[in-house]
Amino acid sequence: MIQIKKSDKGTSSEFILRPNPSMPWRLIKKIYFFFFIFILIISLILCYLGLYLAIPFYGIEVLLLGYALYFTCLKSTFYQIIRISSRLIEIKTVQGKKIIKEEFNRDWSKFRLVSTYFNRPSYIVISSQGKNTRVGDFLCESERLELFKKLS
Repeated sequence: MIQIKKSDKGTSSEFILRPNPSMPWRLIKKIYFFFFIFILIISLILCYLGLYLAIPFYGIEVLLLGYALYFTCLKSTFYQIIRISSRLIEIKTVQGKKIIKEEFNRDWSKFRLVSTYFNRPSYIVISSQGKNTRVGDFLCESERLELFKKLS
């Protein structure tokens, strides 16, 4: 997903790149609660039948499901911000609280679209003074091509 913000004067622009989220956090919580209740009912039925040995395994299953859903939601906090001004190109990569900031001189920088072989997706690279940084790896191919057209 690409969001484009232009400044009032038109001298700088900002591109916010986000991966397409799988599900919103509220829906993930509802799904987890549904499975928690479902597994709780099954474990109570098994407890009524005297099969107490299955209860710890259902508890482990609920914990692993919660971890998997949380990890999926955590992946959606990743995004990149590309700011292009008259003098600088700034790339900020954010994942949760971890922020990586890189700056490039606009006069010496160049965006390249590198196409690959054997059905592998292409990728966008900004290169300047021997330093290469990949941008928008998580975008789909059509969004990546659209971004490259707007950047160059």
